[in-house]
Amino acid sequence: MVVEKASTPKNGRPRAVTLDAILDAATEIADDRGLDAVTFRVVADRLGVSPMAIHRTTGGIDALQHALVSRIVGEVTRSVHWPGDWRGVVRLFADTLHDLLMRHPVILEAHRRASLVGPGADDVALRVVDALRTAGLDEEGAVYAYGALHDFVTGHVAIRLGRGDPEQLRLPPERRAMSVFADHHDYDRRFAYGLDLVIGGIAAAAAAPVSHEEQR
Repeated sequence: MVVEKASTPKNGRPRAVTLDAILDAATEIADDRGLDAVTFRVVADRLGVSPMAIHRTTGGIDALQHALVSRIVGEVTRSVHWPGDWRGVVRLFADTLHDLLMRHPVILEAHRRASLVGPGADDVALRVVDALRTAGLDEEGAVYAYGALHDFVTGHVAIRLGRGDPEQLRLPPERRAMSVFADHHDYDRRFAYGLDLVIGGIAAAAAAPVSHEEQR
């Protein structure tokens, strides 16, 4: 990554730095060490400027953390080109969210604290729900189907990031021999298979809807 150099000090004035350079550095720090590691001093040390220069440019640590999450989410949502069929929309959403969280673990951390914010974030959710409505689900069913899909993706990534890859190598031989995953464990295959099951479940629910009373 190329980080823009801070301007050369003149007449004793503090060095300035751009917001983009700050967000680039802050994102790297957050992905490596977590969101709480993003402080004025840490970012300033990375860029070779004073902590006050970071504060002046960002307006505060909360604003900085919010901005880095918003920028990452916004960049992804703007790059998505949605297909016309509901299955394609669901699959693209799941794959895109999976790749985003794997590439930027800070987004998963931020999402555990609050709903994700960023240009187009709400529009993405609404588009997926609308696609699920075209599959034949009613409004409530489409919203909960979206929630189940979202939870599947974030849960899978949380386990994968938390355990490392491959997790089986850390098991004692006797424990590994007894594991149901001893011969069939591949994270990518696990995700793809699970996503197929989710999509199949949505299709089945849309074809043979169950009343809310029966669900309870």
